Amino acid sequence: MTKTRKREVLKPSTASMRRKKQREYDAGYRRSTVALSPTSLDVVERIKGNFGLPSREATINAVFELINSDMFLWAEFMSPRHAPKPEPVGESDPGQ
Repeated sequence: MTKTRKREVLKPSTASMRRKKQREYDAGYRRSTVALSPTSLDVVERIKGNFGLPSREATINAVFELINSDMFLWAEFMSPRHAPKPEPVGESDPGQ
């Protein structure tokens, strides 16, 4: 006996959401869950309000896209940073 899966009937809103998510996926968008600090949330909410953006997700995307398109912001955030080298143990006080 072969199992056959009946094609489930979707509500129009469910089908619409699935098509939307498929379009986003096809365009290269990927879902990611992140935890934002209270300060970050405050900044995101203020930017969202100032620019009339519909969601935190749209706000964060807009900020990242702005960084990518602005030469000065890009240099500030994307330039390689070299962390200071830690001092070897025992050499922090030359007077010993």
